[in-house]
Amino acid sequence: MNNQKWIDYALTQGFEAFEIYQLLEQTKAVSWFEGQRDSFVTSRVLGTSLRGTVNGKLANYSVEDPSDSNMEKVIADMKAQAEAITSDEEAIIRKPEDTDKVESIKNWVKPSNDEIIKMLALVEEKAKNYDPRIVQVAGISWEETKIKRVIVNSNGMNVEDEGYAQLIFAQIAAAENGDVQANYKVQIVEDLSKFDVDKYIDELCGETVKKLGATSLKSGQYPVIMEKGAMTTLMACFTGMFSGDLISKGISPLKESFGKQIFSEKITVIDDPRQQKAISLANYDDEGCPTKEKKVVDKGVFTTILFDSKSAKKMGAESTGNGFRASYNSPVNVAPKNLYIVPGDKDLDALCKDMGDGLVITGLMGMHAGIDFVTSNFSLQCSGYWVKDGKRDHSVSLITMAANFLEFMKSVEEVGSDIEWSYENIACPSIRFTSCAISGE
Repeated sequence: MNNQKWIDYALTQGFEAFEIYQLLEQTKAVSWFEGQRDSFVTSRVLGTSLRGTVNGKLANYSVEDPSDSNMEKVIADMKAQAEAITSDEEAIIRKPEDTDKVESIKNWVKPSNDEIIKMLALVEEKAKNYDPRIVQVAGISWEETKIKRVIVNSNGMNVEDEGYAQLIFAQIAAAENGDVQANYKVQIVEDLSKFDVDKYIDELCGETVKKLGATSLKSGQYPVIMEKGAMTTLMACFTGMFSGDLISKGISPLKESFGKQIFSEKITVIDDPRQQKAISLANYDDEGCPTKEKKVVDKGVFTTILFDSKSAKKMGAESTGNGFRASYNSPVNVAPKNLYIVPGDKDLDALCKDMGDGLVITGLMGMHAGIDFVTSNFSLQCSGYWVKDGKRDHSVSLITMAANFLEFMKSVEEVGSDIEWSYENIACPSIRFTSCAISGE
C-alpha cells in the first residue's frame, strides 16, 4: 500500500482529511500436551483501517487487502458513506504534536524453539508430579506476540508504536472425593532461562489443591479482602465510568461527580499509557494523540475525565490521549490504558493479619449478568478462603457478593502492596474493605 498515493487521491475526491491506521500483529504459539508438541503456529496479520472526512462527516472503512488496485473503489465507497451520514457531530482527524517517546524497560530475551519445548515439558512433568490430586494437565503453551501500530494522515501525522510480549500458560484440574477444581495461570516471561518454574508450579497447583473441599458460608455481612486478581476483575467492570463519552451521554454513574469524593481517600487511581512496568505501553493513542500520565482519582476525588477527540470536543475539553480501538477494524472509543490503583505498604498476609477474621475473595464469576453499570450495583458469584485469627483457614465457594461499587469503594480500610502488571492493562493490589454482603447457605 502506497500511503501517500491513497492520501493524495482521497483529497482529489473531495475529502478534507484522510487517515490510514495499520496494525501489524505477528504471533508464534507452541502448545504441549501429554508428552509431545501439540501444535506450532505462526501468524502475521496486517489490518488496515481508513478514516476520512467529507463536509465534516467521518467515514470509516477497514480492509484486509489494501492493494493500490482497490484504491479508487474503496475511496468511492467511503465518500458515499460520508455523504449519507446525517449526524451533526463534527469528525476530527488530528494534527501531529511533538512529544518525547518512552520505551519499555522490559528486557525480552527470545528463546530458541528447543528451549521452549524443554520448558513446556518440564512444566507438564512438575505439574503432574506435584500432588496425586492433580488429575489432569489440560494444556500448556508458550506465546510470543509482536505488535506495531502506524498512523499516517493528510495533516502531516506519521507516528508509530511497537510492542512485544512473551508468556507461558498452563491449565490443570484437581479432584478429591468427587470435588473437581480447575485452575490456570498466565505469566509474563522476559527471559525463559531465568523463569522460576518451581514457583510457578507451586502457585498454580498449590492454589488449585487448596480449593478442594471448599464450603459455603452463612449469609451475612463479613469483613472482606479483595485479592489483587479479583480486585482487578471488579475494577475492570467499572472503568467505563471515567469515560467522557459515557459521562456526556448520562450513562456513567459519575455523570455529576466530577470534582467530588467518589472513593475512600485511601484510593488514588492513575491512568498511564506510558507505564513502563506494564506489558504494553502507548506513546500515542489510536488517533495519534500523545498520551500522558493522569490522576483519574486523587485520594478519593474524581479529578480527571478520560477523553478521545470527539468526546473532548463535545464537552469543551482536550483529548487525554485515551482514544483506542478494540481491534484494527473497530471504531475509536474512550478507553483506559494501564489504569491502576496506587498500592500501599502491606502485603496480603499483613492485610489478613489486620483483618483477623473474614473473607478473602480470589475469584469472581458472572460479570456479564451481575453488573448494572449505570447504578454501579453488582451481584457476583465468588470464591476464596476464610481467614481466622489472621491466617488462612479453609476454602470457600458457592457464595455471592453484592454491593454498590461506589459505596463499596468508600469502605476501604487498607490498600495492599501486591500490585502486579500481568497481561492486562488494568492492575490493582489487594484491598481490605470494612464489610460486604455475602449470600451463601
